[in-house]
Amino acid sequence: MSKLLKQYEELKKNDASSIYLFRVGIFYNILNEDAKLINEKLGLKITDLGPSIFKCGFPVSQLDKYIILLNKMKIKYKVINNLPNDSNINDYLKNVEIKKILNKIADMDLNNTTFQQAFNTLLDIQNKLKNMK
Repeated sequence: MSKLLKQYEELKKNDASSIYLFRVGIFYNILNEDAKLINEKLGLKITDLGPSIFKCGFPVSQLDKYIILLNKMKIKYKVINNLPNDSNINDYLKNVEIKKILNKIADMDLNNTTFQQAFNTLLDIQNKLKNMK
């Protein structure tokens, strides 16, 4: 969070009138004064992360919805993509899907899973992995 906060402060020095939407993983985070304003205007839940650090955010999949709202309210914004430079978006999305698959396996209660349920889970995982190629 300290890198993100430092980047936020630098951007605000250059253009304090913009709201900055930071892409972090599968979410867009909005920090400090920007978060307070967005909380007030759009009702996004604000989280207090410690002394003088606030954030709110939304899933990447909702970006278009929030851009429409920001434009309607005439709020100036900039989208900052913080994905690592050495990866492309497809690799990143595949990694997210793999994490979902692993979480599904980890969350299974094997003591209370029938053979049919286990087979269906494995078949579902196999199909998801095939689709990722």
